Amino acid sequence: MKQNLKNQLISIAIGLVYLWFGALKFIPHLSPAEDLAKNTIHQLTFGLMADDVALFLLAVWEVGLGILLVLGLFRRYAIMAALVHMILTFTPLFFFPDQVFAQGAFGLSLVGQYIFKNLIIIAALISIYERKRVTENAVEASSEEKESLPLRMLVGKNLFKKV
Repeated sequence: MKQNLKNQLISIAIGLVYLWFGALKFIPHLSPAEDLAKNTIHQLTFGLMADDVALFLLAVWEVGLGILLVLGLFRRYAIMAALVHMILTFTPLFFFPDQVFAQGAFGLSLVGQYIFKNLIIIAALISIYERKRVTENAVEASSEEKESLPLRMLVGKNLFKKV
């Protein structure tokens, strides 16, 4: 299987997860992560944003990312936005450790397991991220432009000479 097809399948799979989890947040009390999301965003915004508004914006963000990833649109930017989102999903570890850890440092609660599964998504997003490729033609063109700069300057100087 070609690498590009594998990347598309991973992107579609992650996009479907985003679509599903985001869509659940539009319906009150349907998402199992609703309270955690509200409390986390409340902490991150210092309580300056209403919880319902924050949850709605999070749902829009997640559904939007899902659509972009499934359709393969603006993939690089969608992956970067998803990575930011995924990193922010780990903030409850610091804000609400009593909810994340059930027993000791390694006994994760269901909430903790819900957060730590995001490591897989982060790894998959990093693996499908494609940096902008610099083609040889672009490198050649830029070197040609540099070489032709003195020539263009001479031509320009000659245009301004008095006849």
